[in-house]
Amino acid sequence: MTGRVLHAALHVLDRQLRDRHGELCGKVDDVELERAADGTWYVTTINTGPGHLLYRLGRRTAGSWLSRLVTHIERSPLADPSRIPYDRVSDIGITVDLAVEADDVASFAAERWTREHIVGHIPGSRHDAPE
Repeated sequence: MTGRVLHAALHVLDRQLRDRHGELCGKVDDVELERAADGTWYVTTINTGPGHLLYRLGRRTAGSWLSRLVTHIERSPLADPSRIPYDRVSDIGITVDLAVEADDVASFAAERWTREHIVGHIPGSRHDAPE
């Protein structure tokens, strides 16, 4: 495999995620690595969402539970919306640009849930045109 050499801790972790339209949709909370036959390590998955952050901060039980909960309630074309396959990353620069919609990413789930279940019920919050 050929490609750019990046240092995961410096170039990927804690970077802002942007969807295919440039909308901010979370941060990189963790990465999964895979070792090739030649001993080189490759990033295979970018993990995002509150469950992965808690897990990374040492709250493994709460992190695992929250990650499973988000995966269970999310409607996303990704098999696990908190785990973004590296082939869905379009660019890494100041931000990590994704080739998916913000709504498909688990870190955006809390914002979406709040919008649909709380803010959406406030009169005038939908920005509907006046009749």
